[in-house]
Amino acid sequence: MADKAGADKAGADNTGTQQLFDLWKKQVDEGTQAWLKLAGQGQPVDPQAFWRPFMDQGMQAWSKVMTQGTVSPDLMTQWKQFLDQWIAAWSKVLEQAMGTENFAQAMGKQLEGFLSVAAPVKKAAEQQVESGLATLGLPSRTQVIGLAKQIAGLEEKIEGVEDRIDAVLARLDAAAAASKKERE
Repeated sequence: MADKAGADKAGADNTGTQQLFDLWKKQVDEGTQAWLKLAGQGQPVDPQAFWRPFMDQGMQAWSKVMTQGTVSPDLMTQWKQFLDQWIAAWSKVLEQAMGTENFAQAMGKQLEGFLSVAAPVKKAAEQQVESGLATLGLPSRTQVIGLAKQIAGLEEKIEGVEDRIDAVLARLDAAAAASKKERE
């Protein structure tokens, strides 16, 4: 009697595990289909063949966990292999999807949408900052940049005046030296 109850419990656990695995598998299949549809690749792809190698390995890992009860290093190694294969498979799908013209167009539309929203928001934020700074009696970034440009322009003009003064002084020195030689 106890054996039958234990078998029923194990069967119920396996049924629950199988349902969980089936749900996960369905989500993976639907996700793959969505990515392939987004990628717009006209070639037929068999998602089952794509996911089968690591789904089988995952099923083996699930059944081993349910029968052993304790986690062994071997199981963890298999689980890591399963995850590595899963990551590699998704990387392949994403690489294929991102390499298409449809993906580039979708990203372009996304960027345009972001920029069309971000530009007015940025302008409004800059206006708010400037009005806040004006309220505090502090210069805005625009005013500081304008002042820096004026200072740079003044520095260039001063250097030009200095160069002209040096040129005039050099001529005066040359004229003074020439008049001194004439006197001698």
